[in-house]
Amino acid sequence: MGDVIATLTLLIDGLDKKRKSLEEISEYTKAQEKILKSDDFDLKTFNNIMKNKQFRIDAIKQIDEGFQPTYERIRSYIEKTPELYRELINSMQEKIKLIGDLNISIQVLEEQNYNKFKAISGTLKNEVKAFRTNKKTVTNYYSNYNKQQESVRKNLYDSKK
Repeated sequence: MGDVIATLTLLIDGLDKKRKSLEEISEYTKAQEKILKSDDFDLKTFNNIMKNKQFRIDAIKQIDEGFQPTYERIRSYIEKTPELYRELINSMQEKIKLIGDLNISIQVLEEQNYNKFKAISGTLKNEVKAFRTNKKTVTNYYSNYNKQQESVRKNLYDSKK
């Protein structure tokens, strides 16, 4: 019984850590939204936020990988006498509900950010394309101009002195 309570407490601590990581991911996602809404898109800051989010996501994956096998070890004890563990189970259920709500809010915000990012990246691609086209046009103009000047110089000056 003591082992089951200790394991349930460990699982609850894991859920608390997962909730905290999700809250941090939510804050990072909101920071991304702020960057995406600003007139001056800062790719370096955006990428730093992505790295920080990925670190939290990896921590959540690690927690999730350990949660199910740990719960399966004590599941039979909990099913035999659920009234002994009712308080801890209720605590876990509340935390899982909060985590689910956080997941949904993050997913909604991520979808909005993704759509904004697609729009911004499309605009940036068009700007780069326009820049390259303009650069190529200017280069061709000067190249043709220099060729024309070269032919004019050959015709005007006697190079046989």
